[in-house]
Amino acid sequence: MKINNKEIKIGYKIVRLDLYSFCRSPSAGGIEYKLNQKVYPNKRHGPLCVFDSLEDTKNFLYNYSLYNYKVFKCNYEESNEDKAWSRYSIEFTEDLFPRTKLASWVELTEEIEL
Repeated sequence: MKINNKEIKIGYKIVRLDLYSFCRSPSAGGIEYKLNQKVYPNKRHGPLCVFDSLEDTKNFLYNYSLYNYKVFKCNYEESNEDKAWSRYSIEFTEDLFPRTKLASWVELTEEIEL
């Protein structure tokens, strides 16, 4: 699907049980996600991180032994940026978990039961 000549992709997003960013607390720029609403990075924070396959999502969860999370199928627009960043840190793509995708925005569409 394309919107304004930009391709909308389907991916997977890991969030906390309260639908905030899994890897960043609200005080450190974490995002509150909402079902069926586009969410953008906070000011002074770079693109959002998603996975483009359920397999990559499961590998991330397995490697970090995560708990207290939810996984959602999502729509996203791939970012042109090559790093995830915040006012606190910069993480270049090669430093992120393998096959992490950077997104300009994310829209949660459906919770996935694993």
